[in-house]
This record gives sequence, C-alpha cells and structure tokens, in this order.
Amino acid sequence: MRIAVGGLDKRRIKEAVKRFDIDHVEVYETTDIVAARDIKKGETEYYFGACNSGGGAAISILIGMVGYNKCCTVARNGQKANEEEIVKYLKEGKICFGMSVENIEATVELLMKHIVNQN
Repeated sequence: MRIAVGGLDKRRIKEAVKRFDIDHVEVYETTDIVAARDIKKGETEYYFGACNSGGGAAISILIGMVGYNKCCTVARNGQKANEEEIVKYLKEGKICFGMSVENIEATVELLMKHIVNQN
C-alpha cells in the first residue's frame, strides 16, 4: 500500500505514518498534484495532507482532481479527529484526507489504525 503525503509539514506526516513500521506500507512526500495523478493512475491508495485549516490547501486540489466523493477533512483547526467519523469515511470509500497541522500525529494515528485494519 502506498500513502502520499503533502501540504504543510509533510515530513511530520510522513514520520507519523512511519511510526507504524508496517512492511507493506510505503509513504512518500509529494505535491498534491502529483499525489492526485498517482491516485488516478492506481499507483497510490491514500493521500494525507495538512494545512492550517485542514480543509483548504490540505485537500482542495485533491477534491478537484480526484473528486469530492473520495475526499474529506478529518481534523479542522481547533478540532480533533473523530474516530467514528474516520471509520464512516473509510466505509464510504474516502481515500484523501485533510487535517490541520496542529492535529497531525493524533489524526494520522487514527487513520492508520483503521486503514491497516480494513486492508
């Protein structure tokens, strides 16, 4: 499984994913445009992006290129990610996730926990 990370503090997102130390997970830093292309080509399964709000630059290009039905914001500025909401989004087929930079570690932990369990 490949996970693309982009937006603000993408190195921090990458490190949060790598903490899971799962052999079958490859994580790479990229731009949102390249990530969208990789997802559309079937070369990447998930995208995690961060910005200050969690819903702007973190996910907007992916919404435009991959489609609104595949994208969501899971942690906005001033909010924490909701585990039940993440489970719901994954069941709906969401694959691109936006989050605020203040919530990177906690949000990535929840995303990885449920992505790994469903694969």
